[in-house]
Amino acid sequence: MGPGLPGIGAVLSTASDLLLLVLVFLVAFLFFGAIPGIGAFTVRARWRRFRARIVESSLQRFVEYGDLSAGAEGRGEDGYVGSFRAFGSLEAMQGRHRIWINTGRFTVGADLEGVQVYLLPSFSAPVSASVVERLEKSVPDEEPSMVSWDRIYSLPAGTQVFVEGALFSEDGQAVFRTRPRNPLLVVIYDGERRTILQRAIWSGRQKNEYWNQFTLAALLTGAFLLVLLAYLFLRVRGSGLPALVALSLAAFPIAALLPPGVLLYFLYRHFWKQARLLRAERDLLRLPLRYFDGAAQPPPDPRAREVSVRLPTGERYVRTREFRWLIDGALVIRGARLIERASRRGQPCWLFGALDDKAKLPSLRTPEDPMAELVLVLGDPEDLAGKCSRTARVHELVSAGLFFAAVSLNLFLLLTLWHLVIR
Repeated sequence: MGPGLPGIGAVLSTASDLLLLVLVFLVAFLFFGAIPGIGAFTVRARWRRFRARIVESSLQRFVEYGDLSAGAEGRGEDGYVGSFRAFGSLEAMQGRHRIWINTGRFTVGADLEGVQVYLLPSFSAPVSASVVERLEKSVPDEEPSMVSWDRIYSLPAGTQVFVEGALFSEDGQAVFRTRPRNPLLVVIYDGERRTILQRAIWSGRQKNEYWNQFTLAALLTGAFLLVLLAYLFLRVRGSGLPALVALSLAAFPIAALLPPGVLLYFLYRHFWKQARLLRAERDLLRLPLRYFDGAAQPPPDPRAREVSVRLPTGERYVRTREFRWLIDGALVIRGARLIERASRRGQPCWLFGALDDKAKLPSLRTPEDPMAELVLVLGDPEDLAGKCSRTARVHELVSAGLFFAAVSLNLFLLLTLWHLVIR
């Protein structure tokens, strides 16, 4: 029995260390991975909903005076008229939650109690017409601000506003209000209204979803708990692998910023930014296709070389691969910049624009609808968008690998350092 006791003690010690290591890794995973990860998925889903909502809003009709002057038989019991959109400038604020917007022809109201208001970033550089689109040079690298109207106390007259949602008639006046499951979309912007959809699609995504409203508290709590566990382990056991691992993992929030792993960290940031730009280019490439995918009209034959549909403004919008058109207006030229060398081989270009019925020769012009585009896509939009999506996914995987390599390298070096210091 005597010679066997040390062996049993060693087994018990190993099992105890294993349980303590499991505890350390669970704490690290919960506070450094799971909680920020849940926040990351929440943030990404929130911005995805914003982009989908503003694209859907471009398919709604603009509110017209005739919509309010029509008979009451077309309205609901509460005065509901339908879903509309409106551009305008702030004319006045009434009370705490109602604003009045001048559309240029008449004034509409909007009740904003509890509504989330989006503020688009201003242009950081002028945009040139009739050149290949480069929004990364003109739109600042930041997401729109999202603020509850309850936290906005004043706005200057003339502020440009876009609003979309349920419209009601109140004594002959048009008022936008939130309905159940149909909140108002309110965007405050500067610059031309023709640019807000592209700017919202381009910048409406988090720069780094891992850093969200939960991250700072989770990182601080996790680091504190790991230091506390390391202290308890050292006090009770004197030393051991669990204490060293806990001390090393406590440095996770800054581990990637330490040399030598910081070099891999900068590579991670480069690939992550490229993935975000690719996702933005993917969404822009698909943007003019939204009119041809709607359920309100039969879907066109995807093999057809030329297809036309009706815009909400009544204009006929053409998608064509036939270059027999005169162009009237500032043509936007759009491509997939990050994959364009590979994508240009044998790719037909697609032209989108409003049909000019008054022209003697076949002409495409800039649509009257400011959310529709006169655009030339350098390739098949859906094919290019798919390539952008796949390339973005590869860049995200590479960036994740680089980040974990940077963290793992530095944590291993910290573990070695703690082993030399604590013996």
